[in-house]
Amino acid sequence: MHQLHNLLASIADQPFHTIQKLRGSYQFPRFELSFIKMQGSPGANPASIASINIALQDSKIPEKFFKTSECKLAVADFLIRCFRHSIDRFAQQNRGKDGSGSFATIALSQKMLNRDSVLFSDDTVDLRFLISLPAKGQGGVFDAEQAWIMFGQELTAIVDATFFYRHYDEPTQTLLRQFVDVQKIRAEITRFMRQHDLVAFIGNGARLPRLSGIDDRPSACNSIKAFQSPASLQIDIPLADGRSIAGMGIKEGITCITGGGYHGKSTLMQAILAGVYAHIPGDGREYVVTREDAFFIRAEEGRSIRNVDISPFISDLPNGLKTGCFSSDNASGSTSQAANIVEAIESGSRLLLFDEDTCATNFLVRDELIRKVLDAAQEPIKPLYSTVRSLWRHHHVSMIFVVGGLGYFLQKADTCLLMDNYHCQDITGKVRDRLGPIMEENIPIADFALSRRLAADNFDPAYINQRLNKTIPKRIKDLRNAPRQLEYGMDLINLEAVAQIAEAPQILAIGYCLLALRAQLKQWSSKPETLRFWIDRLESEINKQGLDFLQPDYPGILSMPRKYELAAAINRIRSLKIFQE
Repeated sequence: MHQLHNLLASIADQPFHTIQKLRGSYQFPRFELSFIKMQGSPGANPASIASINIALQDSKIPEKFFKTSECKLAVADFLIRCFRHSIDRFAQQNRGKDGSGSFATIALSQKMLNRDSVLFSDDTVDLRFLISLPAKGQGGVFDAEQAWIMFGQELTAIVDATFFYRHYDEPTQTLLRQFVDVQKIRAEITRFMRQHDLVAFIGNGARLPRLSGIDDRPSACNSIKAFQSPASLQIDIPLADGRSIAGMGIKEGITCITGGGYHGKSTLMQAILAGVYAHIPGDGREYVVTREDAFFIRAEEGRSIRNVDISPFISDLPNGLKTGCFSSDNASGSTSQAANIVEAIESGSRLLLFDEDTCATNFLVRDELIRKVLDAAQEPIKPLYSTVRSLWRHHHVSMIFVVGGLGYFLQKADTCLLMDNYHCQDITGKVRDRLGPIMEENIPIADFALSRRLAADNFDPAYINQRLNKTIPKRIKDLRNAPRQLEYGMDLINLEAVAQIAEAPQILAIGYCLLALRAQLKQWSSKPETLRFWIDRLESEINKQGLDFLQPDYPGILSMPRKYELAAAINRIRSLKIFQE
């Protein structure tokens, strides 16, 4: 601590770049502070990266909270949020020139994710955070006096409130238990679902509506109705502590959710697609659990497609375009949706989610009037409606549809749900009485998801600045004003339509996953393998070594995406080199 104070004094009022001398570690009475990366100028983005290291025996967080990987993830998520809350309590922000002199964490969603911001060893916990060091004056010299206030007073208070269990008040201790309980109960629900062939579970009492279409926090409206399962679909899941949790179980197969406009159909679907992640206590969706491989499918006009076999859904197109190995730089709604299905199945998903509002209608159905006007030979699209049962029968692909105007899918559904003013009803029997038994079809569908191979020369991170005639060896950058777009090398990867990306740090992690995949492709390219092979291999390495395996330029700012989002990003790279056997 004294060493840091003396060093700060020695560079007081010096040009800002002299803060590079701070790189290193400094011992405080109860923790160690380390500077990992140093910013180049006042208020720079990205800011400096620092870390706090605490001995677990000093923190006194109960050992029972570290028994499983799920529990550790919950504690890590709790700590980074507690650190963020303590910044708000104790720190004066933006105290210097250009907004410098601030503490921050990475952007946090409502989900508990595997992040590299909090890491556990056998006997320590390490928390990485962002810090913008303070500058003052017209020239932006280093403000050592304010820096020492930040470290000696504010950071000390933040650390005490975040890491030391004895400083937690009763509500904070309760909140930590709730974080861990959510993960433990989710794990038990997931095991039960696997044993009983369920694809989703929505716990009774869940509060599904969100604050807005761009704000994933729970709705503040007092009139929101808590979810209640229809009696016919309610299941009780026994828990290890003797309790049980009740809610609606959705079985494998084809499920349709219908109802009038603004009655909660899409709200239920949004909860289901978000249920692949654990949610923080108080979110309202803590016990909405969806099978991990669920993937939301939508139309995506204008996207790039590379050598995808969409022939199960679209036959050969005019002008001699073959759909058995289809490529496009500007896909239509129907071809993009067909490719999205094939690519999701290729990546390992066997649970696909659809909302008719975001689908290409001509891809979903072909009604009787159109059939009377157009001969079958004039329409290359084979509607999903005509193959949905075959996908389930032959490839065990479960599907959940939200339909408000396309009742055709009710004829194919094993389970039919009605949302009526946010009240969920099981209308399967009523649908069967009125529409007759499930309409089966038996269209043979070949295994279309195992033939694409990645070429070795993929994912080049180099960026050529043609204006300056200069090559930057590596460009991996998320866009501040377009948080669902990634600059990688010469490519701009648009992930706006990939609905299950939860927070911006996952976008940046995808970039470093691409870099790691490039290294593996270069090393092991003697035999070309499928996209799924390489992604599974990378996932295995990250599970063993942690997110540090990706070697980000700024450690502590990544959140791990699912492999399905990584596959989606790869398939949207316009420079992708892929061939089909």
